[in-house]
Amino acid sequence: MAFSLPDERELRGLWRARPSTIDGYQRCYFSETPHGDRIEIDFNYARQMARILVALDSDRGREYISVIKSGTIIQERELASKRSLDLTSRMAVFAKAFAGLPDANVLRVIGGNYGLPILPHLPDLRGDRWREIRPLTRVWSPVRYIRRRLKARREREAGRSFWESLVHRLPAELADLAIGGALVWAYLNQWLNLTELAGYAGALGVFSGALDWVWRQRDPFLPKVLALMGVSAFAVYTQVQYRMWAIFL
Repeated sequence: MAFSLPDERELRGLWRARPSTIDGYQRCYFSETPHGDRIEIDFNYARQMARILVALDSDRGREYISVIKSGTIIQERELASKRSLDLTSRMAVFAKAFAGLPDANVLRVIGGNYGLPILPHLPDLRGDRWREIRPLTRVWSPVRYIRRRLKARREREAGRSFWESLVHRLPAELADLAIGGALVWAYLNQWLNLTELAGYAGALGVFSGALDWVWRQRDPFLPKVLALMGVSAFAVYTQVQYRMWAIFL
């Protein structure tokens, strides 16, 4: 349910402050809306970190936590179940309430996430209306970016069978394996030594798995990763054997 502040009297009594009771935070701002919703913001000045708790009366008092550091969301979850979820819809309704927060440092750390204001925005005391809060440009968050791409991937693959998914990702996996094959070919033609082959193949295995997870937004293809890491392990093993047998030559 949206929150509104009709006059200056309610604005002045909206937020209260106290020392934080949570380890790692120094200050706590808290408020309760006329609808029974509760907001608590614990703040660490040195680390520029804010922990926002909202409890919605319309959601049967469930409590949700968001931890933000220097404009980047590093954690979002329901407090009781510890389940991760996107809190945008639950936080955005308090935009006007956050506009009355008396600490500009806290709003700067929140960084416009959830559509919340970046600076305190007091009402025009010459009238009884709030000034319009202009839309804010959301600070780019890598966590939110990866989560959004993962959600898009789940929706995209929901209707695909196992074989359809395999055929869809096969060209990219074959391209990664082709690079690994090129490294082996370069070693066989003496363009690379065993140390270089082990290093390049191992790095390719790790990088291709990370590329699957971060950019292609899918689980790493384990046969490909194991094959590349196997080439690297075989090169290391072979080099060790050569050095051991060299003792007897």
